[in-house]
Parts: sequence; structure tokens; C-alpha cells
Amino acid sequence: MKPLYCINNEFTGALIDGTDIVWLPLPRYDSPPVFLSLLDKEKGGHFLISGHIKSQEYIVPNVVKTVLEDDSEITDLLLRGEPAIVRKINAKSPLTIQISPVFDYGRSKGAIEPLTKNVYKFTKDHGDEFLEVHFLFDQIEKISDYSWIINGEGYVYVGYFPDERFGIFGKRQLTFDIGKGFDRTIIYWKNEMKRGRSKGKLLDIDLPNYPGEEIAKAYQTSVGILLGLLYNSTGTIVAAPTTSLPEVEGGTRNWDYRFAWVRDSSIVAEALISAGFSSEARRIIEFFSRVVSFTSKPFVYPLYSIDGSVPPKEIEINWLSGYAGSKPVRVGNAAAAQIQLDLEGFFLDAMYKYFEATGDRNYVKNHADVIEYIADWESENWKIKDVGIWEERGVQEHFIHSKVMMWVALDRAGKLMKAIDRENKWKEARNELKDWIMENGVINGKFVKKAGSEEVDASLLTLPIYDFVDVKDETFVATLKAIEDQLLYNGLLRRYKMDFLGEAKHPFTLASLWLARVYVRLEKIDEAKRVITNVINPSKGVYLLGEHIDVNKGEFTGNYPQAFAQANLILALDELADYMVKKDEEQNGK
Repeated sequence: MKPLYCINNEFTGALIDGTDIVWLPLPRYDSPPVFLSLLDKEKGGHFLISGHIKSQEYIVPNVVKTVLEDDSEITDLLLRGEPAIVRKINAKSPLTIQISPVFDYGRSKGAIEPLTKNVYKFTKDHGDEFLEVHFLFDQIEKISDYSWIINGEGYVYVGYFPDERFGIFGKRQLTFDIGKGFDRTIIYWKNEMKRGRSKGKLLDIDLPNYPGEEIAKAYQTSVGILLGLLYNSTGTIVAAPTTSLPEVEGGTRNWDYRFAWVRDSSIVAEALISAGFSSEARRIIEFFSRVVSFTSKPFVYPLYSIDGSVPPKEIEINWLSGYAGSKPVRVGNAAAAQIQLDLEGFFLDAMYKYFEATGDRNYVKNHADVIEYIADWESENWKIKDVGIWEERGVQEHFIHSKVMMWVALDRAGKLMKAIDRENKWKEARNELKDWIMENGVINGKFVKKAGSEEVDASLLTLPIYDFVDVKDETFVATLKAIEDQLLYNGLLRRYKMDFLGEAKHPFTLASLWLARVYVRLEKIDEAKRVITNVINPSKGVYLLGEHIDVNKGEFTGNYPQAFAQANLILALDELADYMVKKDEEQNGK
């Protein structure tokens, strides 16, 4: 898929293809989209403005400015705090606007009702929810049921309302100022991006074809998108704002990622801490601390709905054609019912990194019961099997990465307890688990994907990243060599060779960035820079990352933008910049 701009408002997100809004769930990320031509050009509806594009860019993350060839300007954003999109237009010549929303994943086309010359209502068949559309222009002409011509400067507002109690039209007791809301939303995002760590060190990173200014832009875009993907009501984050964008075009590897994965969210929390946004990271950690079960596995589900509820059952939307004919379109995710043993390790690592960054002993004390329960469960259950990080369906094994992350959970629990002067009860279990891994997870001098197999996979790159072994440990170095030999493809890394659906065709963005981070630790800086460059090349200056990379087309595949990919780009750039600062200080005798 070519790189598309994404805008978010901490409740939902939209994708923009040229001047068309091709994806927008309302009122929240996991709602049915009212525009989804991304998955079906005929049934998906449109919010399209005529004209040919001269330029398009973020003026700040989550706000996109488009300049047309006649110098007309369009600025798109989702209003802060509302399930609404606003398009500010300065038309130098007449422009045609097409608005044709749909409901129930394209099954129902919105019935249009004019309220005034400038206000229209689109209602779902046999339902209460509706969209209200306001054209704030002096010059406007309706030319068909779903098309209007506008000229001059003004706004188009499309807002979602659940039923007739709400809406804007006729609600005279409240003022309604789209312009003020639009301007304040831009100010909000600009103020957000002023926070965090200083970005000056990023300017010294020189990647092939990317000067420091572009690296800083890629970094800021990643941070801004992650902040936008936070679901503000609960503080969690969606793995991606989309569903069913295919891993392989025309294939069936099409999944719904509009949920809060424990693993992905913990990685995002780590990246936000690194970027200086510890308060947002704490909200993510807090969300998951509140769904920990005290009667079973701490995280019963690998993923949760963004309101913290049990994820819905996976279903197929068979009336949609899918992206580029890639069927089925899925809603919900069956991985919710899987046993995944690495989750608690990612979570406690994020909590420990939060403590390291803030020194917040009170937070650790207030969550001691959660930490203790997780560590107790891990110490008692590390011998069971799971599906592993790659969520293979119908498979359960002793995956080494899962065991390592259980070790991480026990290690971080002990460190967190030490920070509040409490006993580390899990040293023996942690050491026993490490002995088991070294005995069963090492074959012919290298770590392996699962016990009893000689196969390697990219998840083993996390062993030094999460401090299970030193990066220069001879067993890990041999593992890295095997990973490079077997999984590197055109300068990027596949996560494995085969899975339950067959061959892994494309390199995996997260795995490639793990490799770059390992190279930084090994002081192989040129290699790290090449991998990072290869990862961001398909973004073509937008700097949003997908899940996989089709190296032949130079495009991302899979759901987009992918939160854990953006997070690991932040971590890779921070670690690269920190290494360069350290080396500079050493050379200058500081």
C-alpha cells in the first residue's frame, strides 16, 4: 500500500488517500467506519474533494495540509474530544465535494435529509445513529444527492451522534464554533509536540538520504501518531487504527488490529518513556494493571477492547471486497482466546522502565499486589506451553521467547520489590527458569525458536534487548548469525520462515528494527543505519510505518500505521543517538 496520511484525536483515526477520506470509524477506533473505501471502493462511501495535489504534509502530527494545483488548500483534522472530522478549505476556484457515508460496514448507505441549505443529516436505516454535516461557506451549491460545489474559504464538519437526543442543529442553548475548535485542536497538538526529550541529538544522526532534520521529523511523527492512537477515555492504545489491510495483497492474512494488545501497548509505553512522555506511558500501564486477573493467568486475554472489556468474537464481513480484493474482511480477533506467556514480561518491563525514568516509588507501592500476583503466577506456571509471540493458530509449544519474557517478568518483579524495600521471593524460580532455557532452548550452540527445534526466529533478537543475555554472549552471537543467514532479505528481516498459513513472504518491520537495535548494542553502527533507512524508505517522507514491507514494491503491507513499529523506530533512533553522544564524549575526553 502506498503511504497514506493518518490523523487521530485519541478516540478514533482516519486515513487520507489524496483528497479522499478512505477510512474513518465513528465514534471510536473499533466502531464501524462511516468511510471505508479503503476496503471496498464501491460500497465504502467517500468524503472526496476534487482537484489535483501539488503537495501534502503534516503541519503537526495528526493535522494534514494539502495544496492543490490551483493553490487551493485543504487542512484536515479530527476535533479534539469529539467524534468529528473537520476539513478547512480555502478554494481558489470552485471545488466539488462528495460526501456519501455508510453504516454497518457498508451494508447500509446513509439516508440524506436536508435541514437547511448548509446542514444535512445522514441517518442509518432502521437505527438511531446519524451524522450531521455542516457546510460553513458563503458560496455553496448542491448539484446531486451527495455532491456540492463550494468556493472561497470555510469548513466542512462531519460529526457522529448516537441518537436524536444529541446533534448540533437546533440545539440553540449551546454555541457552536467550528473555527475555534479547529484552531484549538491544532494548538493542542503543537503544544503536545513541544513536550518530551530534547530532539537536538537526533539532528546529528546521518542516515543515507536522510539528513538530521528528516530524522527528527520521522521521530516526531512517530511520537505524535502514538499519542493520537491513545484512547483517551481509558488511556490504552490501539495496535493500529485499521482492520484487514492484508499482509500479502490478495491473500487471507487479514486481521483486525483495533484493540489494545498487552505486548504492543507495553512496547509503546517503553517508547513514550524514552521520548519523555512518561505520564502517557503511565496511563497505558495503569490500564493494564486494572485488568489483571487474580484468579487465573494475570492477563487472561492477549488483547482487550479499548474500554477494557472482553474482546468481541472474530467475524467475517463477506459483503466487502477487501483491500485490492484481499478477503476476508475481519472484525474482532480470534487471538483473544489464545494463551500467550510473554505478555506479563513486557508489561512488568514497561512498569520497571517507568520507575527508572521517574523514581515513583509510590506508584510501585500502590501496585505491589499486581506485581506480586504476576510474579507468583509466572513462577508457578512457566512450564506450560503457549502459542508464542507470533500468535500461531492451532499451535502450542515451549517457545523460547515466551520463556525468556517470563524470566523478564520475574526479574523485573524482583527489581521493583527491591525499589520499595520488599523481599524478592522469586530468585530461585527465575534462576530455575533460566537454567531450563539454557538447557532446552540452545541447540548446536545457538538459541532456537522452540524447544526441540533447530529453527531460529526474529523474536530471539529480544534476548539482549531485555537483558536476558549480553549482546556479545557467544550463544547469542551464533544465534544472530543464523538469523542473518536465514531471515535477512534485501536488507530487512523476516520474522520466521514458515507458520501455520505457510511461507512468511515479506520482512517484518518490528523484527527489522529489533535487528537495528541489536546492531547498535554491538556497535555495528553502519549496519544499524542501513536497516533503519530500509525501514523508513517505503514511507516516502510520510514516516508512518506498516506491519510488513514488500521490498519488491517498496511498500508497506498489513495494518497501518502500526503502533509497535512506530514505537521501535523511536527506540532505535534514541539508542542510536545516545550511542553517538556517548562516543563523542569519549573522543572529547568528557
